[in-house]
Amino acid sequence: MIELFQMWALVEVIGVLGLPLSVTVFHNVPDRGWAFSKALAVALFAFCIWLPLVTLRFLPYSQLFILGVGVLLTAGSLVGFRRMHTVIGKVVRRNISYIVITEAIFLGMILLLGGLRAFRPDIRGWEMFMDEGFIAAIMRSPHLPPNDMWFSGYTINYYYYAHFILASLAKLLGQSPSIAFNTGISMFFGLTASNLFGVASNVVAWAKHSRVRAATLPDEPLEPASSVYPPLLGAVPYGLAAVAMGIVLGNLAATQQWWVNHGEQPHYDWFSPSRVIPSTINEFPAFSFLLSCFHAHVLALAFTILAIGLAFNLLLETDGTGLFAFGRGWQIPFTLGMTALVIGGLFTMNGWDLPTYLGLALVCVAIQQWQTYGRRIQFSLLVDLASAGISLIALSFLLFLPFYVNYIAPSSGFGLVAGRNRTPLGDELLIYGLFLFIFLSLLIVFAWRRPLFADTELDEQGRRSGMWRLLIGLGCLIVLNVLILLLVPNSLTLMIMTNIALFAVVLLLYHVQDQGLAFVLLLGALAFVLIAGCEIIYLRDAFEKDYPRMNTVFKFYFQAWALLALASGCGLFFLLERFWAVDKALDRLNRWGQRALESAWAVILVGLCVASMAYPLLAPTARIERLDPRTQMLALVPGSSLDGLAYLQNCQPPDTYPQIDSDPFPFRQYNVAADYEAIRWINANISGDPVIVETYKDDYSLYGRVSAFTGLPTIMGWTG
Repeated sequence: MIELFQMWALVEVIGVLGLPLSVTVFHNVPDRGWAFSKALAVALFAFCIWLPLVTLRFLPYSQLFILGVGVLLTAGSLVGFRRMHTVIGKVVRRNISYIVITEAIFLGMILLLGGLRAFRPDIRGWEMFMDEGFIAAIMRSPHLPPNDMWFSGYTINYYYYAHFILASLAKLLGQSPSIAFNTGISMFFGLTASNLFGVASNVVAWAKHSRVRAATLPDEPLEPASSVYPPLLGAVPYGLAAVAMGIVLGNLAATQQWWVNHGEQPHYDWFSPSRVIPSTINEFPAFSFLLSCFHAHVLALAFTILAIGLAFNLLLETDGTGLFAFGRGWQIPFTLGMTALVIGGLFTMNGWDLPTYLGLALVCVAIQQWQTYGRRIQFSLLVDLASAGISLIALSFLLFLPFYVNYIAPSSGFGLVAGRNRTPLGDELLIYGLFLFIFLSLLIVFAWRRPLFADTELDEQGRRSGMWRLLIGLGCLIVLNVLILLLVPNSLTLMIMTNIALFAVVLLLYHVQDQGLAFVLLLGALAFVLIAGCEIIYLRDAFEKDYPRMNTVFKFYFQAWALLALASGCGLFFLLERFWAVDKALDRLNRWGQRALESAWAVILVGLCVASMAYPLLAPTARIERLDPRTQMLALVPGSSLDGLAYLQNCQPPDTYPQIDSDPFPFRQYNVAADYEAIRWINANISGDPVIVETYKDDYSLYGRVSAFTGLPTIMGWTG
């Protein structure tokens, strides 16, 4: 387990060295990027290793080269500390409790998943051979881009950048790929938790500050975000709620399974809650990290949350037009550059994430620019918006141009979703039930407390001038919904999700000056746009014939979960704020009625949260229990190692290689312990990446294990 603490310590050191960069880039958010400093600094460190290696291919990908990059960045960091020590000191003095909690969350979540992996660290099943092969191949490659371990003579044509980040950290520490697999997934779990906590805490802290400022100085404009240091301790409960909803709680399908089967099945089926909608994959972060496949969408999650934090930072920029939307002076190149680096890097980690989070950042820039221009549309606004947006888009692409040069996309355009393949509304409730309840409550409460026509002016006859526009808009929306239901088969889910997104956008426009609330509404609207979009189109890929929507739903629902977790965690603050503010104009009976409704709401919320706890309470044991050699029964067998290769040393052939009638190779007669010794010998004695010959077979088989654990390229691995 010492390797787990090594990985934690390395990322902590990188994060501390990255504090001058974080406070420069996140100059608008209350914690000045403390919660994001580790992920931001790791992203920069990895990029500074990767870019020289892929552009100057004679450079060696070695421990010494990585150390040299680290020394250069450390020198830059020391200069940054001299310039930014005052800002860093203010953050520490004013929010030391928040900082301690942030660090405890990072370490605690690493230890949580690392402890679970120690019970069963085996790298086998699902895509684990492939993921381990990527790590091993990258670490073994003398130069970049890395060689494909299952297609000799070619480089990896996949989103390998997140694997590269881990490989570089592991290479610096001297950890083997089979250990780095488990320390790495635990480290990414900690980064994801820290970033979720940071986004929610900063949004709520800024919202609380703006309300206090408006109450004490109602006639004074809100000061620039970069000049104040709002207290963060009061926002911690909402940050913790976002972490719980984001990566701890499960969906209601997990609860339904327990409710139906707990008296009949001796073991909980921890896998089935990820398969709710027929012919699709519906993973959620708690499942994905428990499964611990080192897969692209899981590894990129921490950096997508980081991108959300960067988008909020852009939204808070005050009076900045054009490129000044990224700050002033030295803030501009650092903020623009790091925002582009993080968002652009998403494609190299998991290409599905780039459109979503680039779009989010651009919308935040557009809202900020519109606010700066007094919410008036004019030509100069469009020019400034174009200069900021095009700069961000272009730099996001150019920074990772070497990746695009070598990458060939496996997709082949878009297809329209057939009516029979659309999602039943009941399945959506099983997946997003808790989030739907909280976010719909938020929309209803703010629409109820502030009618949509409240800001319209009275004309000479005493009528509201904007009322007719509102009525026409609502009428058109009703007609459109009826037409969709009549003309589009199985479109109830599409209609409801689209309407929720539109409702959120309308409320956003009415509350755009309340930046915290506007950002929460934007996150929720984006999530429901993604869900609705999956009811209309899908990306054509290799699975189109039998499972046309499988990957589209898989990847975009995973994004929607993270967005809704943040919207819900932050949304609780705005809901409770409204609930606690009893309308003094109401008589006693109406106040009692209001309190009764709020109490009923709280009971439902607690019930849904308790129901969502079924997965984290039941699934881990079912995932990590294994056959106890002493009792020959399933049990929790504690382990002392995180080496994912070690299981080959002692496992029996029937346990490792189940007999398959159509398989001519007699696995039951094969000495699998010899695999362990051979792989260890190869890793210790063979340098470089010479080609080996290994039997190939279909995907998800037990073939290709030697190339996977050594990183040596074989002629052909899994054939898919």
